[in-house]
Amino acid sequence: MAEETNIDKVTGDAWPKLLSPRERQIAKMIARGLSNKDVARKLGLSDGTVKLHVHRILRKLGAKSRHSLIVQAGIRSFHK
Repeated sequence: MAEETNIDKVTGDAWPKLLSPRERQIAKMIARGLSNKDVARKLGLSDGTVKLHVHRILRKLGAKSRHSLIVQAGIRSFHK
């Protein structure tokens, strides 16, 4: 089984490589402050699908919340 990633160690350019293209897209939208519902509407997905993606992003990066994901991984600097 793969070792869980500690978000404190995954910063800068390293963390995006751990995510799928869709997960990176959603992470950027989270960084802009969009809710799951807003992300779902913009991407034409169900709320449940977005919730699943967010859960996977948090798990892959070892983050406990959306806030810690944004702050610790520095997603705001990644979003353009």
